[in-house]
Amino acid sequence: MFLCLQIATAALLAGTTAEADPDWQEGRLPAAVYAGVPRIGGTLVVRLDQEPPSLDKLTDSALAIDWMLERKVLESMAEPDASKHPEYPLKPALATSWTISPDQLTFTFRLRRDVVWHDGKPFSGKDVLATVRKILDPSVRAMHLRNNFVDLEDISTAPGDDFTVVARYRKPYFLAFRALATLSIYPAHLLETAGDMLHSAIHRAPVGTGPFRFDAWKTGERITFVRNDRYWGRRAYLDRIVYRIVADPAVGFQLLKQGEFDLYLQLQPQQWVRDLDAAGLRKAVRRIKFYSPNYNWIGWNEQRPWFSDPRVRQAMNHAIDTEAVRKSFLLGLDRPTTCHFYLDSSACDRSLAPRSYDPARAAQLLDEAGWRDHDGDGVRDKDGVPFRFTFLMNADSVFLDKLTPYLQQELHKLGVEMEIRKVDWAHFVQLVEEHQFDATSLRWGNTDVVQDPYEIWHSSQIKDGSNYVLFKDPRADQLIEQARAVLDDARRNELYRKLGRLLYDEAPYTFLYSRPSLDAVSSRVRGIRPSVVWYDLQDVWLAPP
Repeated sequence: MFLCLQIATAALLAGTTAEADPDWQEGRLPAAVYAGVPRIGGTLVVRLDQEPPSLDKLTDSALAIDWMLERKVLESMAEPDASKHPEYPLKPALATSWTISPDQLTFTFRLRRDVVWHDGKPFSGKDVLATVRKILDPSVRAMHLRNNFVDLEDISTAPGDDFTVVARYRKPYFLAFRALATLSIYPAHLLETAGDMLHSAIHRAPVGTGPFRFDAWKTGERITFVRNDRYWGRRAYLDRIVYRIVADPAVGFQLLKQGEFDLYLQLQPQQWVRDLDAAGLRKAVRRIKFYSPNYNWIGWNEQRPWFSDPRVRQAMNHAIDTEAVRKSFLLGLDRPTTCHFYLDSSACDRSLAPRSYDPARAAQLLDEAGWRDHDGDGVRDKDGVPFRFTFLMNADSVFLDKLTPYLQQELHKLGVEMEIRKVDWAHFVQLVEEHQFDATSLRWGNTDVVQDPYEIWHSSQIKDGSNYVLFKDPRADQLIEQARAVLDDARRNELYRKLGRLLYDEAPYTFLYSRPSLDAVSSRVRGIRPSVVWYDLQDVWLAPP
């Protein structure tokens, strides 16, 4: 009944939106955003819903860090061309050109000679070498990057030429060139004394070559960057970017109504569908909806007695009416998925539909796995262990605040008891990385359309990677390893579809949805363009009030 009422409400909200405006309805920016002569100056204030653990891409993998640093503060030898969706081919950045050997094992980059770091030191190929070597240093928490360089045989500058970098690989790897070319480069003169990075100044105060440089971080409040006036390329138009950290979406929305934000990230579905109009903000802001490579998931810790059997994990899938949840809690904005990869990629098997909501099938699977109510207390048990587990969640998640009570209710009907544990984001990340949970939920995201599932699904990544649910299957390992050596996209994606079928059957995750970026941008902001690689704020400028 509860979900039915929610669905009816969602439909009502969608139907009562103000007069039709195709751009507003679709979350598409109008042509006027890209018209006019850019104006120098001004501060762009951006809302962040969570404070990042650091500003260090070498040790921490977080979308907020990528958003703030990539192409803005830290640069790479090449970068995805955000104007060419959905292919995102590479274009020159710190490198002016490159060559790839016929066997695709040797890559040669020719670097710019007019680049300086934010602290005034000159840039050269030595910085590229130092960055790669820091990633390969086992004392550095860089497993999320190190996996891309396991087959690197050698990287050096050309004899007598510090502006030519040559990398040689032992065997083919489909991401070898792109991973190296798009690697954010750090200054060698600071890496020399950075140790494991965690206690270095550049862990929180990065030094790059990009159009913006780090200014200040006031913990719990804001992170500020200012224009780099010594930038080698076209200078940014904005004087300053301020990321204000406001976790509470209700508080954030009130500040948006007061004109405190120029770019508001991650509106709640109801705020995007109804509240912007209800608050009279249609003229003050523009809506943005864009689907990037991401998906939400519920993960079941396979070392816990309840979730070691795939039949139980499949039962958890059948216990959740994911379509009703999508239409009610998310107002139908998210796209259902059963795939690890970018939803528009041929790596996804379109025939794998989300498992149906089927409590009877869930109960049958639990019975088959031996989880029955043997002692008549209303709770299923097996070998004397009652089916009681705890769902760990980030206390700031509005979506999980709605989903977990619903899941708790549905599982109770099946004789499964679920407790809900809410912790702050920093503690949550620590517990998940240490596998200290029974079940949890996160969202994986990427700022590139080309992905390698190795870090998340290969069994070697249980210790230091992102295989948090402790998934271990030799068949999956073999498919992942085989795919890494296949350079042809079609053949590799065929292997990934086989991996997708295996993950579907084993059900280590309950795949939920690919979530759109639901953002709002002030009507005075010009030149902003959403893409898989987020927003290129170098192009953004502010029209007069």
